[in-house]
Amino acid sequence: MARVEPSIPAMRPAVTLAGLQSKYGMRWDISDGISGGWVAVRRHCLPGVALARGLSNVRCAATLDELASHLAAETRIEDRPRVPGEH
Repeated sequence: MARVEPSIPAMRPAVTLAGLQSKYGMRWDISDGISGGWVAVRRHCLPGVALARGLSNVRCAATLDELASHLAAETRIEDRPRVPGEH
């Protein structure tokens, strides 16, 4: 019988603060949180209609990897075409 080697997950590059600032720094101010973790605050607050679409003015996370995921989701929502009649 053939031996099956366990698959090794592909290594993702480590998320760094400099990398997040480079990618998202035009829209977000990213820093370490007061009680640990990380926080991203929008450089310009969004109006209520944008918040109603699911966007946030502040995102918090325990790790930079988690924060990167949150900011990527925000970008996907922002870049999504609006449906006619949607605020």
